Amino acid sequence: MSSRQSGTDSIRGAAHQAQPALVVGNQYVRSAALTVANTPAVFALVNGTPPNVRLVVDVSARQLAENQPDFEVTLVMRAQGHVTPGSDAAAAPVSVYEADISYAGLFRVAPGQQENLETLLLIDAPRMIFPAARSLLLTLVREAGFPVANIQPVDFVALWHSRRARA
Repeated sequence: MSSRQSGTDSIRGAAHQAQPALVVGNQYVRSAALTVANTPAVFALVNGTPPNVRLVVDVSARQLAENQPDFEVTLVMRAQGHVTPGSDAAAAPVSVYEADISYAGLFRVAPGQQENLETLLLIDAPRMIFPAARSLLLTLVREAGFPVANIQPVDFVALWHSRRARA
């Protein structure tokens, strides 16, 4: 019987250790906006080819209540689609759309994770909500009538290091 108790204790210990450091709750759109330049003439410029996309990403986090483990993490993505008109490669690119979304998630940080708080909220949390935010952005662009380009996953570690270097 003692071997069974110790087996149960080790299972409980493993379950306790396997508790995630960060748990995601609700995910939601805070805002979404799309501006299309010079419609309907802009569609002749695009001509079925996906525009080149310049993507700017930012992440912010805020604690919902003092001394509570709950946080809201917001991922802001600004995409500008542009094309080079005609066959002149030296021609200046023309902006065809600007999309701006703010996508957020509610997160709970496990007890004892305070030393990892910044990396959990500014790296791990945005990784969790990025696929949904990217899908929303691409759907917005597609529904505006543009062919969509592929948006690669964001390196949130590099973004975090860049942000720390500027601070």
